[in-house]
Amino acid sequence: MTYLQFHLYFSLPLLLATAWLARGKFSRIHARWLGLVCLIVFIFTTPWDNHAVKLGIWDFPEDKILFRVWRLPIEEYGFFFLQTLSVGLLTVALLRPRRTPNAERKQA
Repeated sequence: MTYLQFHLYFSLPLLLATAWLARGKFSRIHARWLGLVCLIVFIFTTPWDNHAVKLGIWDFPEDKILFRVWRLPIEEYGFFFLQTLSVGLLTVALLRPRRTPNAERKQA
């Protein structure tokens, strides 16, 4: 199985499932925060992941990837984002609706 196939069979269905669970709850503020978290994940994960490949801790067979950026396959960078998006969407799906003071007064 190639890394791209892995994403097609596992990562993308997970992303679609979490997006479906978060439907109707996901807002612009969630998108902004999730974008920020993706940026943080990319900034912090890229150096140590590349360093681990340099040290031989793990590697990616050339016949299983599309191409490399630095020492990592492009699919690994996709993995950073797909997993972060899935976790973020699941978080949004599990959040309780926020109560405003006006909504609490109306219920009383």
